[in-house]
Amino acid sequence: MMGPSHAACGAAAWVALTADYQLHLQDVVLPIGWGLVDVGDAGVLTGALVTAGAALLPDLDHPGGTVARSLPPLSTGLARLVCRISGGHRRGTHSLLGVAAFTGLAALAQRAGVPVQGFGEVWPLAAIMSVLLIAFAVKVLAFVPDRVAKLNWAVGIGLGVAVGVYPPAHEWWFPLAVGTGVVAHLVGDLLTTRGIHLFYPLRMPLPLPRALYRNRSFLAVPVLGNAGSAMELALLAPVTLFVLCGLWTAFTLSTGLTVT
Repeated sequence: MMGPSHAACGAAAWVALTADYQLHLQDVVLPIGWGLVDVGDAGVLTGALVTAGAALLPDLDHPGGTVARSLPPLSTGLARLVCRISGGHRRGTHSLLGVAAFTGLAALAQRAGVPVQGFGEVWPLAAIMSVLLIAFAVKVLAFVPDRVAKLNWAVGIGLGVAVGVYPPAHEWWFPLAVGTGVVAHLVGDLLTTRGIHLFYPLRMPLPLPRALYRNRSFLAVPVLGNAGSAMELALLAPVTLFVLCGLWTAFTLSTGLTVT
């Protein structure tokens, strides 16, 4: 999958898990989300920003990719380090082990709270990670042109502050958002022809149909074809519409804005 598709699918997964809205179109009522996790209306918005970025985290194993260029030089150096640790592209970070590592890191970040007089408890590590994740999404979705790439820092920090001021109303929202985004990324790449090394570092195929394997270790269910295919673009349209409907509803409810 391409970066914008990953980000959209990550945000869509968060909206599906946390939103519980209804969209009224004349005589038709369309549900938006399952409301499985209550994070509040503002939390649907701010959590979607983080989850969209987390859906790009696995691609930090590619030092030459768009994600690695989102916050230079920090993201570039981080991508090189992740590539070495994870064994290369679509391996360690694109596996169940990667899901556990990213989610565990987010859980540790959220637990590292620091009491600040006048502000209560703040979470500096979670804030830093949020800035990084939001900058990933800003870069991939091309909100900031490459010629002014340094603005990614400003946009990432600004939106990161917004997340810090209006965090989702759930004790474990941050690891939940990160884990949801990473899983959404893995599912997206699993549906392409290249597949992912889901059970990394195991190199022998598990007792699954051999037709699902590529190069003995990579699992693929290529219903979308190659990354960037027409099938992927066809999927991206309704996913994006779903996200926009959910976020707009969350925005109007959280701000008290009424639309006539």
